[in-house]
Amino acid sequence: MKNIYFFKRYKVHLFPAIFIGVFSSLLYFNVFSISILDKNIKIKYQEVVDLTKRFHGYYINANEIQLDEGVHEIDDVGIIVNKKGTVKVLSPAIALLRQSLETVIDKKYIWTVAVIEKLNDEDTGNSYFKPLRKNYIKFNDKSLHDSLMLDRIIELENLAENYKGFHSDDIKVTEVYKEEWTNKLIHSIIYPIYLDRKLVSVIIVDVKEGWINGLISNFNNKEWLFIKGGKGLDIFTFDIVLPYSSNNAIYPVSIDISNMFISSLYLSTIINFAVYFLYICFSRIKNKLRYDVMTKLYRRDYYESKLEQLDSAYVLMIDIDHFKQVNDTYGHDVGDCVIKQVSERIRAHIRANDIAIRWGGEEFMIIFPYMHMKDFFNKAEKLRQCIESELIENMLITISIGGVEKKDSELMVEAIERADMALYQSKNAGRNRVTIEQGQYET
Repeated sequence: MKNIYFFKRYKVHLFPAIFIGVFSSLLYFNVFSISILDKNIKIKYQEVVDLTKRFHGYYINANEIQLDEGVHEIDDVGIIVNKKGTVKVLSPAIALLRQSLETVIDKKYIWTVAVIEKLNDEDTGNSYFKPLRKNYIKFNDKSLHDSLMLDRIIELENLAENYKGFHSDDIKVTEVYKEEWTNKLIHSIIYPIYLDRKLVSVIIVDVKEGWINGLISNFNNKEWLFIKGGKGLDIFTFDIVLPYSSNNAIYPVSIDISNMFISSLYLSTIINFAVYFLYICFSRIKNKLRYDVMTKLYRRDYYESKLEQLDSAYVLMIDIDHFKQVNDTYGHDVGDCVIKQVSERIRAHIRANDIAIRWGGEEFMIIFPYMHMKDFFNKAEKLRQCIESELIENMLITISIGGVEKKDSELMVEAIERADMALYQSKNAGRNRVTIEQGQYET
């Protein structure tokens, strides 16, 4: 058990070490994962872009119908017709596009999927919305029959710069902005459709501001990370360049140090308790292998192989007198109590570095390293006296002792044999006495 007390004493140093290790590991893993998060976000954007581009073919090949000026709804897609005439049937394609987008973007973040056509002499300048909000209708009323309706949308939403340099396959992602019509914070994925090198319409996928944070949250949950959108401590803030954005728009992300600190404390506490629990379990198993359960002395099968490592030693063999008579008269339970109390008294009268072993049922061996012969005999005599000085289970219990000094030239097993012979001399001489080598000492 001394090892456990040692562990308890120094466990205060263990916890900080575990915490530093956990916190450092989490910090390194989070910083390392920023590049993976960056790649994941770019992949998500690319998937959205790829889905949006597919609409181009649907638009070019769509069927046409005649509709009057006004607001119409076909298959849950709102259509604002600004001039009576031919209108493309885009509802199935827009519905399919939104359904496809929901496999990439959580549907709670999809704000609007829209197609805005340019009003000119050949076209009716229609607008398609899923969903069609009243705000869009009001805005359209103000701009009715405006041949530059698409350009006005661009101007009102401060997106003009994003349209510069468009090509037939160009696509742009805006930074977060406030939609003029609804005051909703969004960023838009805008894909232009050209016919004969002339811009005829744009597809706009409006995504709510929280989408990137949602991606970050999902990434955190899968990897147990502490990354958040927005700036934090400068040293732990990183910039993610949004793909397809004008002027390489930046989305800052940072390591949430406070939450990481709290989680590290929590995890370190669990690990600390787990280590302590495992140490206790290990110590108990180890102690069962080392120590006799009844007497708390060393087990013979554990220590016998280690005896030959001892150089200088004084050996005592101790046997409880008339123990078989105690068992036969009072039973084995009483006999066990006698053994326990004899063991307790032996442990109480030896030094911390002395070795006490339960050698047999009622037989014990004590090894004293580095002791003078006179002290050796006095110690043996005190052990004999402490046993007979007080009754055990209302009985006078005595012990017989035999002792020897191990010679430099002999093996430990030979010294034990000589100690056994001295013990038998004590028994043959009447018990309750100490025999050292060939000399007998009676009380």
